[in-house]
Amino acid sequence: MNYKKAGKIVLGKKWLVFWATILGAVLIFDLMVIQAPDYKANSKILVVQKQVAGQDIYTVSKSAQYLVRILKEGIYSDSFFEKVIQLPYGVDEADFPSKPKERRKEWEKTVQAIIVRDLGVMEINVFYPEKEKAEQISRAITDVLLTEHNFYHGGGDNVALKVLDEPLASERPMTLGLLFGSVLGALIGFLIGVGWVLRKWLRGEGSDGRSGEGFTSIGEEIEKRRGE
Repeated sequence: MNYKKAGKIVLGKKWLVFWATILGAVLIFDLMVIQAPDYKANSKILVVQKQVAGQDIYTVSKSAQYLVRILKEGIYSDSFFEKVIQLPYGVDEADFPSKPKERRKEWEKTVQAIIVRDLGVMEINVFYPEKEKAEQISRAITDVLLTEHNFYHGGGDNVALKVLDEPLASERPMTLGLLFGSVLGALIGFLIGVGWVLRKWLRGEGSDGRSGEGFTSIGEEIEKRRGE
């Protein structure tokens, strides 16, 4: 690519790039203002695999890590969701979409399960517009894990779960700063604008309408060599 020529093409379309930048900033700003910010409730669970005769510590540790991965997948299942709403924590089915597909997406968006590498620990984050509801969902998830974990791994009494951090909601909603979000939106808009202009140029649909304008320098070099 002729970068000097590309720069001239972008400068020639500077107003298009400018308005794409402004549009990106405005769109992100509006989305952040309109969308209700979420509170975050956090908890941590430790999975303990009891050591039996013939097992070394390394094997037990690997087994615990495997169990954590299974439980993480279990959290996003329909059966886990049903267990959560059946508990007396104030989490109702009406808090989520009625259609199964939409409900699953919303549940996956609400709950974030993170495996702490090689430690058999799972951190669970719950995001919800209402602080109290976020903590209620977090407590219900913790309760289901403690009482129903056998349903998902089948390890019986050899597996135990312990709460490292009780569910606790943040005092303030988790939101991206408006200024930072606007700058990010402007950057995205700028990149889209520049990308669109360069794409048009590379396709030979630049401002002067000639095909293959971006490759003029290559064509000239070929003609020079033929002349020699």
